[in-house]
Amino acid sequence: MSAGIDEGRKLIAVAVGLAMVAGACDGLAYLSLDGLFVANQTGNTVLLGLAIARGDGFATLEYLIAIAAFIIGIAAAALLIERLTRSGVKRILTAVLAAEALLIALGALIIEIAGGRLSGGTAELLAGAALAMAMGIQTCALQKVGAWAIRTTFVTGLLTDGTLDLVARGVGAVASSARSAAIPTERPLRIVALGFGVVAAYALGAVVAGLFFKWQGGTMLFAVAAFTMLLALFTARMKLRVPDHRPTPSVPSQP
Repeated sequence: MSAGIDEGRKLIAVAVGLAMVAGACDGLAYLSLDGLFVANQTGNTVLLGLAIARGDGFATLEYLIAIAAFIIGIAAAALLIERLTRSGVKRILTAVLAAEALLIALGALIIEIAGGRLSGGTAELLAGAALAMAMGIQTCALQKVGAWAIRTTFVTGLLTDGTLDLVARGVGAVASSARSAAIPTERPLRIVALGFGVVAAYALGAVVAGLFFKWQGGTMLFAVAAFTMLLALFTARMKLRVPDHRPTPSVPSQP
């Protein structure tokens, strides 16, 4: 029992660390890549619409590529996790986070070669695609591996889920019959707190990105990649499982 609790605490630490990575990547990409988000695809969708409205062809292409790369990252991570699971690999989260770290490093390298702060050109598109794909991989990672799921790049969803959980607790204290379909059954309080903690960690990552960008520019992404790799190595010592959601075969009834 204590071992399970210990693994749960470690997974919480990983989730908070990954939220900081997402916030830092979003902040550094926004400053380095002319206002591009790589984790916050809601923001990119709004900016895409504005780019289309003002007829900015390059910006439209950039946001489309970032959104597509994010989706590809999610799909690639899901397929990788499935393949590794079928192959009996135990350190699945480690492999997925290592892939994310390498993509962040690739984005940092492109930015560094191109001068540290980009405004147009192929290098900006490639760096944005690499970083958005890394964030897509991260988004999928904890949803597929472990005993519970949380998205470390989706701030709006975390705020929504956490608030609804708190409302459910208040409604439950008054009268359980007052619940509606819009208010979910409450989750453990530690999970609710974790959601808000992840939002705070995401903001903290952006703060760190803004502070260090003054001195390091986009090369600060190398440090973010190194931190992500450390998280990957940290998970190598954890005993995690991929939940099996496949339906249980039905047993033929006996005549």
